[in-house]
Amino acid sequence: MDNENKHYKALYFDLCVNDLEQYFSNTNPRGAYRKIRDYLLMRNFSHEQYSGYHSKYKTTDLNIFYLVHKMQGDLPWLSQCINRFEVTDVGENYNLMDLFASTFLEDDLQVKELE
Repeated sequence: MDNENKHYKALYFDLCVNDLEQYFSNTNPRGAYRKIRDYLLMRNFSHEQYSGYHSKYKTTDLNIFYLVHKMQGDLPWLSQCINRFEVTDVGENYNLMDLFASTFLEDDLQVKELE
C-alpha cells in the first residue's frame, strides 16, 4: 500500500430517483444528494458540480475504496439507489479566471488603440 502512488481523486456518481423514493425517502428523494455531499465535504472533498467531487488531498485508490465501503455502511440506502459511481485521478487544478480578466483588458486596450 505504501508503494501506491497518490493522486488527487475525482468522484462522480448518479442515483436512480425512483429507487431513492423507495429506499431513502418518498417525500424528499433528492435529499440523498445533500447527505452524500455532506458526507464527502466532511471527508475533505470539494463539491465541483452536480454529482462531482474532488479530493483536496492526494490519496490512493485503495483509500478511496475504503471510503466508498465506509460510505455504504454509513448510508445503507446508497447501494440500492446507485446507477453509477466512478473515480478517476486528476492533476493539479488551475484557476484560469485571471486569463479571462487579462483577455478583457487586452481587448479594451486594442479597441482604444484602434480609435
